[in-house]
Amino acid sequence: MSKSPLDYAKQAQELCVLSDVYMTLNRMLSSDSCSMEELADAIAYEPAIAASILKIANSAMFSMPRKIDSLAKALVLLGIKQVKNLVNAYGVTAAFSSIDPKVADMDKFWEISVDCALICQYFSKSKQIPNTENIFLSGLFHNLGMLAIVHSEPGKVSYCEDYDSDETPWLRQNEMFGFTFADCTNELLKLWNLPDTIIQPIAEFNHTEPTSLSANSQLLYIASRLAVINAEPGIYTKEELINQVILDDLGISLDELNQSLEYCNLQAMELLATFPIQGRTS
Repeated sequence: MSKSPLDYAKQAQELCVLSDVYMTLNRMLSSDSCSMEELADAIAYEPAIAASILKIANSAMFSMPRKIDSLAKALVLLGIKQVKNLVNAYGVTAAFSSIDPKVADMDKFWEISVDCALICQYFSKSKQIPNTENIFLSGLFHNLGMLAIVHSEPGKVSYCEDYDSDETPWLRQNEMFGFTFADCTNELLKLWNLPDTIIQPIAEFNHTEPTSLSANSQLLYIASRLAVINAEPGIYTKEELINQVILDDLGISLDELNQSLEYCNLQAMELLATFPIQGRTS
C-alpha cells in the first residue's frame, strides 16, 4: 500500500526532531506576557542559536540599515514578527541538519531553498505585495518534504531529482509518489504547528489553477520555478516553467525576473552560511 504525504511527514517527525530550545522559544513568542528582555535572556543561554540569530539578523534576509552587534539590540530592532521568523528559520533548518549529504544532494537542495526564499522576498518588497511577512519562510521550507522522504525512499527521491528537460521536478514527483514533495512539507509543518501564513502558499502553489492562486501562492509558484532554473541552468527556460498569466497578475516583467536572480545570486552564499545546515562544500 502506498504511503501518503502525512505518513512520510509523521515518519520524518520522529527522525528530525525540533530542538527543546526551539520549542521553548516558540512557546515564549506565542505568549502575550513574554517581554523582549525575557526572550533575550532565554536565547543568551544557548550560544549556538544566539550566534545564528545575530548572523541572520545581519544577513540579506532583513537588510538592516546598520550592523546589529548585540542580541538584545537585534530583538528590539527586528521586532516580534521578525524574531518569530528567525526562530522558525533556525529551528526548522536545524531539525534537518544531520541529513547525510551522500544520501541527497544537500548543496543543490539548500541552494534551491534559499534562492526560492530570496526571490519571494525580493518580489514581495519590490511589488509591495501585502501580507507577505512570512513568504520568505514559505520559500525556504517549500521543499522540505524531500528531506522527510529521503530517509526511507532514497532511490525514489534520487530518481525524482534526476529530472531533465522532458519532465519537470513536480511531474516526476507525482509520477513516483502520487504527490509532490511540497505536499509532504505541508503535512510536516502542520504537525509542527507552524503558522498557516507559512503553510498556505506551500499547500497551494503546485495544485490550484494558477490563475486562481492567492498572491502569496503566486509568488511562491514563480520563485520555486526560478530557483530551479537558477540551480540547473540550460535545462528549462522561464517561458516553459512559468505561467505568463501569473506574471501579468503580479505585474512582473522578464527583466524583473532576471533582476530577482541577480539579487539572489548576490545574497545566497551569505545567507546559506547563516543557517545550521550541512552539506555545503564551499
